[in-house]
Amino acid sequence: MAMTHHASIETELVDPIVLRVRDYGGGPSTPRGSVADIVTVNGAPAALVYRVRLYRETGGGYVAEGWSVKGTGAYRFDDLELGQRYIPVALDHTGTHKPVAAGPLEPA
Repeated sequence: MAMTHHASIETELVDPIVLRVRDYGGGPSTPRGSVADIVTVNGAPAALVYRVRLYRETGGGYVAEGWSVKGTGAYRFDDLELGQRYIPVALDHTGTHKPVAAGPLEPA
């Protein structure tokens, strides 16, 4: 059973977890947005929670991490700099599935 990661931006999520994002000095005047997505396993929303790490596409810098919602696979990262592209990586803390990346996602 391989873990897949459906790379689409969802506009409506069921109880998404809002994940904290590290500030890289863009400052309060930098336009901000969000990305959201769903971790899936064999095409279905993940029944378990998965750790999700977010990286900038340019330079690969770590931005944030958190957990998807059990049963829906939903996750969301807020307060991201517009004009940047981000790569989410889903990690299975149980070791059953290999990590998988998706994207790039652009905040809106």
